[in-house]
Amino acid sequence: MKFYKLLSILLCITFLLSLTACRKADKKYGVENVDSSAKGSSLPEISSLDNNMPKYFDISRYDEENYAEIYLGKKYEIKANFDNTLFTLPTNLENLALSGWELAKGSDYDDNSLIFAKETVELILKNSDGAKIKALFYNSSNSSVRLAECDIVKLRFDNNFSGKGNDYNAFDVNGVTNTSVVTDVVRTLGAPSHFYKKTEKTYYFDYFLHKRDRRNKIRVYLNLEKDEVTAIEVSKYK
Repeated sequence: MKFYKLLSILLCITFLLSLTACRKADKKYGVENVDSSAKGSSLPEISSLDNNMPKYFDISRYDEENYAEIYLGKKYEIKANFDNTLFTLPTNLENLALSGWELAKGSDYDDNSLIFAKETVELILKNSDGAKIKALFYNSSNSSVRLAECDIVKLRFDNNFSGKGNDYNAFDVNGVTNTSVVTDVVRTLGAPSHFYKKTEKTYYFDYFLHKRDRRNKIRVYLNLEKDEVTAIEVSKYK
C-alpha cells in the first residue's frame, strides 16, 4: 500500500515538471517597464545644487559633492609671496630661517622635537615684522625624526587687510592678492576643481594640480557677504 502511495506522488511531480519544462523564461521578469519613447535618451548627470556659485561659474560641470574634472596641471608652478618672502614647497625650517622665519614663541615644539612616522604637526611661524603664517610639518619617513628634518608641505596666509591703510601683510599667490574679490579669483585662477560651503556666506575653492594627488593645491577661503578673500593656502607634498 505504501508503495502505491509513493508511486502516485512521484507520478504527480513528474506531471507538474512536464508542464513547466517547455516554458520559455520571462526575460522581462523583474525588469522595470521603460517607456519606448525614451529610447536613445540619457538620464541627466547629477550636478551641484548650490545656489550661490552659479553667479561665478558654470556649476553644471560639478557633481553632487561639488567636484569637477578641472585641474591646474602637473607642471603648474605655485608662486606664493607673503610679506616679501617667496615660498617654494616643499621646504624646511632651515630654508625658511634664511628668510627670517622661525617658530613662534610659546610653541610646544622646537627644532629637536621628535615627530613620529607619517605624522603631521601644524605650527605658527613668525618673522621680525611680526607677520605670522601657519605651517604644516610632515614626516614622510617610516621612523621618527626631529622637527627640523621634516618637510613643510603647507602654508596658510591669513588676510589682515582692512582697507583703512597700509598696515597689513601683503600676499600674492599666482595673482590672488589681499584685495581680490570672488570674481577676481575666478578670473585669475579659473573655475575651481572643487568648492565647499562652510556656512551660508563662507566658502573655500580648491584648485588641484592634478587628480592623482589632491593634497597638492591652492585653497582660497572666501566670504561672499563681504566679497573678499579671508585666507589663502598652498600645499605641495612632493
